[in-house]
Amino acid sequence: MHHQPTSKLILLPGMDGTGQLFEPMINLLPVSIDTTVIPLSSLKEDDAKSQAYEIAKQFGEEPIMIFAESYSGLIAYQLCQISTLNIKHVFFAASFLARPSYISKFSYLAPISILRFNLIPKFFLSWLFFGSLNRKDLVDLFLKSLRLVSDATLKKRLKYIANLGEPSNRIHIPCTYLQATKDKLVSKKAVFQFQKVCANLQIKQLNGGHFIAQSNPKECVEAIINRL
Repeated sequence: MHHQPTSKLILLPGMDGTGQLFEPMINLLPVSIDTTVIPLSSLKEDDAKSQAYEIAKQFGEEPIMIFAESYSGLIAYQLCQISTLNIKHVFFAASFLARPSYISKFSYLAPISILRFNLIPKFFLSWLFFGSLNRKDLVDLFLKSLRLVSDATLKKRLKYIANLGEPSNRIHIPCTYLQATKDKLVSKKAVFQFQKVCANLQIKQLNGGHFIAQSNPKECVEAIINRL
């Protein structure tokens, strides 16, 4: 009996790049789903296009699904431009393709060390990133992952975001935009960028903050399973 090959699930992390923040989601994913996390630190290149080509070499023509969190939406968009890849579906989780909000134009000037040294109350970080005042567990996970990344690397990524222009290449691969209802970091206009370039786009609103894979992992996993 011939079975269709099941897609491998590729998880691309947000700006911290470690992949550690996928822990709550991975804990809920069925073991039958072949899942690979690609930490940004494992890539030699810095810009999204070069990173996409680097990732593409790992998968050849194998059927894959991509779940790209926030910053990595830029990499997933570039992966969609590589015709040799066999991408079945892309999830853009609170992602952006152009500068996500006006404040991001200047965000790379902010001292990242403020976050590192617990100078900002955890309830505020919980509200800002996870859409709730009492997710101390997720704030701790976020701060833990942040400690693995240098200030220089984070500043480089923030600067890259600040200089983003509007994308223009079309995507014909089926895509789902997972929009966080309490996103404080990416403006609602970010969805319009995806509507412009994605020929086959579904928008799904999930209750939670910008880090939607952490604040609502259950519904993120359900969205993935529904696409298998």
